[in-house]
Amino acid sequence: MTTITDPHADADALLSQLGAAEQLAELHQAAQPWDKPAPFGRRRELPPFPVHALPPWVADHMSAVAEETQTPLDLAGCVGLAALSTAAGGRAVVNVRGSWTEPVNLFVLVAMPPGSRKSAVFRAMTAPLHSAEKALADRVGPQITEAEVSRRSPSTWPRRQPVRQAAREGRPHPRPSPRRRAPPCLWRASRSLSCPGS
Repeated sequence: MTTITDPHADADALLSQLGAAEQLAELHQAAQPWDKPAPFGRRRELPPFPVHALPPWVADHMSAVAEETQTPLDLAGCVGLAALSTAAGGRAVVNVRGSWTEPVNLFVLVAMPPGSRKSAVFRAMTAPLHSAEKALADRVGPQITEAEVSRRSPSTWPRRQPVRQAAREGRPHPRPSPRRRAPPCLWRASRSLSCPGS
């Protein structure tokens, strides 16, 4: 260990006395190159997508979409399974064993390079969902319109009666309590069944 003989010496003298230049040169010598990383294992071919394990109508649709768009069957298979999961979401559960049940929700991510026809496959595989959503919206549209009309009708507004009575008598009217607004999904429900933001 080096001892400092003169505590009042300037910084350069102290650094040279401690051998700072030699220590920095030793620290900054060129590092030895690393060894080549060892591979985790041989890269093997993935098995083909198990379309044969699905019901024939699903398997035929996936195969047809994959052939029409000239994309891997895995793409149509993954998006198709996600569409089936969406259709069954909240309506079906799997009993793993005993009292252990799980919903049939799937979270699917498809990663492929740009321009590999992902959008065309997505549209083809989700088209049945969109047509079912439109059919359901068309079916409940008249009911929603009827509910909106009856909500706007003055005869269904009993809270307005004290205000009207006060106006007829020429006295200040009481402030009605603020009415809660219907969620946005009821306004848009005749066009779509989804309720974004609510």
